[in-house]
Amino acid sequence: MHLNKKKSWTYIILFTVVTLFLGSFALQVRVEDDIKKYIPQDDPQKIIYDEVSENFGLNTLILSAVEFEDASKHLNDIQDISDELKELEGVDNVISLINAPRINSNEFGEISVGNLKSSLDLKDYDSDEAKVMIMSDEMLKGKFISDDGNNVLIIIGLKDDADGLIIGDEVREIFENSNIKYHLLGTPLANGEIESIVKANLRTLVPLVTFLVALVLFFSFRTATGVILPIISVAIADIWTVGIMVLSGLTFNTTTAAVPVAVVGIGTAYAIHIISKYYEEVQKGLVGEQAVNETVKTVGTAVLLSAFTTIAGFLSLLTADLKPVWQLGIFTSIGIAISLLSATILVPSILLIISPKPRKKMSEEGESPFLKKITHGIVYHRVTTFTVIGVFIVLFSLYIPKITADTQIENFLNDKTEIVQSSKFLRNNFGGNDYIFIDFKADGDNSFRDFYFNRSLRDIITYSKSFNIISQTTDISEVVAKLTKGFTGTEYIPGSNAALEQNYMLIEGSEGIDKILKAEDNESVAQIMVNTEIFNRVESIYEELLNFEKEYILKEYSVEDFDTSNSDHLKAFENEIRRFVYARGGSYKDTLTQNIVDVKNMNVLKIIDKMNFDKFYNDFNKYITNYGEEEITKDELKAFLMGGENDFLSEYFEYYTFENEAKIKSDFAYSKIKNIDVGLNDEQIKELSQYVNDLQVPVQGGNNKLDVRITGIPILANEVNDMIFDNQTKSMILAYLFVFIIFSIQMRSIFVGLLSLIPISLTILSNFGIMGMTGISLNAATVTIASITIGAGIDYTIHYLTRFKIEYANLGDKFQAAVKTSATSGKAIIINSLAVVLGFATFIFSDIGMLRQFGILTASAMIIAPILTLTIFPMVMTLLSDKILGKFSKGSKIIKKLKDKGGN
Repeated sequence: MHLNKKKSWTYIILFTVVTLFLGSFALQVRVEDDIKKYIPQDDPQKIIYDEVSENFGLNTLILSAVEFEDASKHLNDIQDISDELKELEGVDNVISLINAPRINSNEFGEISVGNLKSSLDLKDYDSDEAKVMIMSDEMLKGKFISDDGNNVLIIIGLKDDADGLIIGDEVREIFENSNIKYHLLGTPLANGEIESIVKANLRTLVPLVTFLVALVLFFSFRTATGVILPIISVAIADIWTVGIMVLSGLTFNTTTAAVPVAVVGIGTAYAIHIISKYYEEVQKGLVGEQAVNETVKTVGTAVLLSAFTTIAGFLSLLTADLKPVWQLGIFTSIGIAISLLSATILVPSILLIISPKPRKKMSEEGESPFLKKITHGIVYHRVTTFTVIGVFIVLFSLYIPKITADTQIENFLNDKTEIVQSSKFLRNNFGGNDYIFIDFKADGDNSFRDFYFNRSLRDIITYSKSFNIISQTTDISEVVAKLTKGFTGTEYIPGSNAALEQNYMLIEGSEGIDKILKAEDNESVAQIMVNTEIFNRVESIYEELLNFEKEYILKEYSVEDFDTSNSDHLKAFENEIRRFVYARGGSYKDTLTQNIVDVKNMNVLKIIDKMNFDKFYNDFNKYITNYGEEEITKDELKAFLMGGENDFLSEYFEYYTFENEAKIKSDFAYSKIKNIDVGLNDEQIKELSQYVNDLQVPVQGGNNKLDVRITGIPILANEVNDMIFDNQTKSMILAYLFVFIIFSIQMRSIFVGLLSLIPISLTILSNFGIMGMTGISLNAATVTIASITIGAGIDYTIHYLTRFKIEYANLGDKFQAAVKTSATSGKAIIINSLAVVLGFATFIFSDIGMLRQFGILTASAMIIAPILTLTIFPMVMTLLSDKILGKFSKGSKIIKKLKDKGGN
């Protein structure tokens, strides 16, 4: 490409028009950080989450925690707020203390599924009585009201097409107008806050990085041209890149927010090379068009090689499954490519038009006495230098196993943000700040009214409660069990489908039930609140729940009437009891099943004969007095039981045994198993005793199908964590491969290509050690560091080896060549490194911890890489034989060009 004034003006106008066009779109950039969108759409976990969340409206929840001094005195206020929230256009449903499902009983002993609204007159009620009612209700306490009775939780479900940002503002307005203190948490609100933080960061960081890079440029060139043109070059690259993102329909997130700053930090190097070489050509006597065209011809290849290797490093991120990571790779690559385009076309065009003069000599012919002295010491004390480097590398390596992954955005935000404060408030008052969902779906001949469906759900939920980061659960089996308690006095799931049918007649259609039960789809979901502060426990809990589901829950079965003489039935019953015990942290023993089966097979009269007489006497007297009869004496009852005739007692005894057979058997079973040491508490033993009355058993195989799925944002976050480790490896290998191939082709030597990987490999190793040492986690931003280090760090290798070839060819002495290369090219390497380091170091001032970590690690890598380049290569090159170095120095097109042009 040969430039003249006409072409230059054409390029300048073209760049201006495109910049104005794309700039108009760049101003429209949005920020959205939703972990659900990190994962590929075809990922199995993502598919499960989408299906379950769509069915139950879990995708757009806002958790609202409201502070009162005594919530029981403000039930009417809570009702009013709930009603106002329901009226918002984008709100689908509101579940609060007022309308959350609970078991009601009236003065006549009638049991039903209702809520506080149906139990109390909220305009005229006794707050003390209400408080006793609420705080004694396990379906409300800890779930919708805190244990101290002061704070309430209101769950707001949004419609699928609702604008979360608008709804968030409307929700805040309702709470603020009510003059109450509130805390809001949810993806729709988090996106709004993160957008504000990211945009504020960009408004701060982009000018800051520009200023710092400008300082480096000023001290390097001491001219306005040397400062302004590189800044214009990367500013255009940023504008074009962001504009292209918006035109592509993409938004910023906490990871891709790094793109504009990264482009400034890396992209300035290309303009620096062009301007530096232009000043050298001017000093040689060339002017205007000649100087510009000679500059482009001379350094164009080196700049292209440098840019291509950097782009290759970023493009290796395309192997990532995580959307923000491959987007970072694509758009940083685009930004760098535009920087290259701007540096090699726009900057030369402007230089040709304005023809600026340098203030000082910018070539590398002058040697740095400091670098010369240091390098001299390195090449003549190689053993010591190798030892020192080795010790540091080994030290860093020891910390690599300590690296962990973390994608919890809360962990990367300032404590003053609404997200963090609301999360802490929810954890402190309700035990958690997010939900895991266990989805049960019946298929085939199965139904959600199936007793095994409900028992399986109850057992896995009970098992989940054994983990300390799980604070509360809400599920349909809890409603069924508590409803049964209202009838029998014991909380359990009856062992027959007929009994479940009766329970569900009272449950279906109750307010709030549709959030955990979709009757038309035969599907139910359990909501498990989890404390994600201890996030590494979430993955282990997920694995434990999966193992429980695989081990103890049948996927295909038939429900058969229980025949204790049928070995298959006995085996099925044993499995039920085994699962019950394991789910509650106990140790199963065969004597449990045997004792329960023995009692089941006993005639009720035989059981009464073996019962404690005083207990039976009291129970029977209570029964007959309830019918208005007078109490009988112990002697009368004993005589009757021993065969004496008594028509009065005979009639009532028949009624009593018919109505109380189930209780008599469960009480007797309890007496038989309570002393068997299996690690269950008394309430659990009483619940297990009810299994003696099971009328049916689930036999493996059949047309009843049950699908169990576990999902939730914490589960997706774990999926992201796993992807991060996998993506780190794939992208790093690909980056190595890209750089090795490009460098080997350009240098015409596979051996040199392998040599080029030494400093960056040790840099990456050191960086991983720094991560483990400082507790910096692998996340969607830091997972890119290795690829960036390979792509950007190779620039220093290019500088060094290209110059070493020239010096060795000229001097014929490898020691002198190594020293002179470091003393000359070392200056350019350090200046380049300083510009990049300052560029990435600005992330340290970010309000987003993920970007701070990204800045620290990238800056560290860009400090370590040139240091290792200027220490390892002088040693390695002086260890090679002159025969190898002779082959290495021959046949390079770059050398030929540089020699012909009197290169530096």
